[in-house]
Amino acid sequence: MMKGIGIGKRKWLSAMTALLLCLALLPVQAGAAGAPAFSIKQDRERYELGQMVTVTVDATGLADMYGFELVIEYDAAKLRLLGAKSGLQGFSIKPIADSGRMVFAHTKTGAVSGENGAVMLSTLAFEALAEGKAAIRLVSAKLVDSKLKATQPEARAELSTSIGKPAVRLLFTDLAGHWAKANIERAADLGIAAGYADGTFRPNRSVTRAEFAAMLVRALGLNATESEGTAGSQPAAGVGPAAQTAFKDQDGIPAWALSYVKTAAASGYIKGYEDGTFRANQLITRAEMTVILTRVLNVITEPGRQTSFADRGDIPAWAEPAIAEAVAQGLVHGKGANRFAPNDSATRAEAVTLLLRTLDRQVVVADAS
Repeated sequence: MMKGIGIGKRKWLSAMTALLLCLALLPVQAGAAGAPAFSIKQDRERYELGQMVTVTVDATGLADMYGFELVIEYDAAKLRLLGAKSGLQGFSIKPIADSGRMVFAHTKTGAVSGENGAVMLSTLAFEALAEGKAAIRLVSAKLVDSKLKATQPEARAELSTSIGKPAVRLLFTDLAGHWAKANIERAADLGIAAGYADGTFRPNRSVTRAEFAAMLVRALGLNATESEGTAGSQPAAGVGPAAQTAFKDQDGIPAWALSYVKTAAASGYIKGYEDGTFRANQLITRAEMTVILTRVLNVITEPGRQTSFADRGDIPAWAEPAIAEAVAQGLVHGKGANRFAPNDSATRAEAVTLLLRTLDRQVVVADAS
């Protein structure tokens, strides 16, 4: 049986939110000589319409950085914010975005020291909406040390990304009339999933755990690497330091998928089974997929929360609280006749649809907060 997600407490969430609000309320000391330096970089020089633009914000010269707040401005006519995350351990508030301006905050938790030296603070993901040059600017940064002393060093960095016409889109030959056609085409544009050499997408084909790990990493714009503990593959916000990165059956993970699996596991999103295996070629179930995506969204679930599906008895106990919350938030739905079908294998169409819904939810939740 797959291990259940770590269940947070609403009091804990309230405490973390209050701590992050301190970033806005604490008195700030102005930056001085020798203060941290900031930079922004993108993962490629040019993008096509519909593709994902991935940007990282880095800092050097940090001393005991326990929490931070970044203010980013971007061309909202050409870029749509998909989400933001920090690779550092701790807790993040969903990005708050409005009219091309985004605020993103993250803090460590517990009695631990802050970060020193060079750190990748955040990864931002955008969708390219219109042709032309699009600017992305870091306009301010606030840092808080482990003693909750805030500073606001000089933090100005900018890049200009180029968005051009897309290459001729390969029209999948097997999507006519399919309920997920639009989602599949959007996912293909964003680079989340590709078709097959014969021009098909095969939307009803089941997805293995390795394939879903690859889709997840691409969707979140994570830096897939085989090196453990590198930037882009740190435990996710709210995930403890014991995120699993090695599995007993690692030699059985296909070579093409290994970096994706290790990155998703190191980020705390995908876990192995109680016997220490990953089972890369096993089909992923709807229950497993739903739990993984609630981890991505840092969904807080109540212990013992139940669903009202007719097949509730088939839902694994470790997954039911997360499924109940995911259904309540509209992230996932049943399959008809009031069934959730938790042990059915997820299809490629279902996988890309839920991944897109998760990306959109990262921003929707922020805008509603």
